Amino acid sequence: MKRIILTFLISFSSSFAITYDEVLSIAEKNATNIKLSDKDIEKVEYQIKEAYSNIYPQVALTGTYTRWDPNYISGFTPKNQYSAKIGLTQKIFDYQVLSLLQLSKQNLELQKTIKQDVIQKVKDTARRLFLTSLYYKQIMEIKQENLKYWEENFKYVEGKYKAGLLAKYDYMRASSQLQTAVSDYQLAKANYEKSIEDLKRFLMLDDITPPEGSLQKLEVPQENQDIKNNTEVKVLLSQIQTAEKQIEYQKSANYPNLSLFANYQTNNQVKFPSTTEVWKKGYNLGLSLNWNIFDGMAKDSRVLQAKTDKSKYEIQLQDKIKQVETEIKKAKIDLQALENQLKAEEENLKVAKESMRLSTERFKANIANTLEVLESQSNYLNTQLSYTSILYQYNLRIFDLMNLYGR
Repeated sequence: MKRIILTFLISFSSSFAITYDEVLSIAEKNATNIKLSDKDIEKVEYQIKEAYSNIYPQVALTGTYTRWDPNYISGFTPKNQYSAKIGLTQKIFDYQVLSLLQLSKQNLELQKTIKQDVIQKVKDTARRLFLTSLYYKQIMEIKQENLKYWEENFKYVEGKYKAGLLAKYDYMRASSQLQTAVSDYQLAKANYEKSIEDLKRFLMLDDITPPEGSLQKLEVPQENQDIKNNTEVKVLLSQIQTAEKQIEYQKSANYPNLSLFANYQTNNQVKFPSTTEVWKKGYNLGLSLNWNIFDGMAKDSRVLQAKTDKSKYEIQLQDKIKQVETEIKKAKIDLQALENQLKAEEENLKVAKESMRLSTERFKANIANTLEVLESQSNYLNTQLSYTSILYQYNLRIFDLMNLYGR
């Protein structure tokens, strides 16, 4: 029996423990969603390079060879015809290209804002997992303390029973309660281990040291916080700005564009009036103006679609701001209620602890029975668990408030 109990009392130990700041740092470094967000930013950067390609000169080289059927061609066409051409095109003015560049750059800002939101969500998840591991750690420690109490109680009862001072019922009751305490500790230890596994999985680590510290009451964030710091609000604001650039891009579709072209080419021909083949070489250059005057209202339709998208984002923004304001008010109401519960449980904890001490002393003085000790210890244990649970819920609401403020 003693050997089994000592085995269960083994707790996690290490030379150092992982801290809250380390968890956040590792999460930002290893989180899958952040890595995917970085890839989205990388993709947009390549799209910007593609947009810039429209203002750079375009050079093309072409060469052809044609074998003609002698029965098909006249005497002035070579049977084997060759041609080669190198051409350069440079856009001088194209407003749509400029709009595309502005749209691409704004899209890059949008992706960076989305990454901020992803980082915020990763931080929020990481600190909740860290807090959860501290919660289960504290529950395990409470159950371990409870187990030690019932172990000492069992030794005392066993000694009294062997001396013939206590009935067999008292001995059996003490043994049963010790087994229950062992089982409770096992469950608490298993829950703690699972919380560590969840934290390891999220941090993408094969092994971590147990979290540092214990469950402590967090401070309420300051009142003067700008709702626009909320990362989801920031994303919607950036989406509205991107939609504005999209509208400008669609409007520029029918603007005139001017380009410069230059070509140098050569091909073989049959010289007239003889039948001798000669090579002709030469160049041409000029300007090209393109203006799509009427496209069947296609441009106007695309502009209206872009404006509709912008209106949708504006509606979502107003809804999100109202939602954030409501969630902040609800979080503050919950925190006030939990604060009152914590104060009440602190007093209950003092009373339950003193009651347990008195009943234990009364039992050893043969004034109280085993049932009174059991009830007082059970009440003390439940009060500890209740206080820890309320403190855990209080800290979770603090994290809710921090997340709403974009912290």
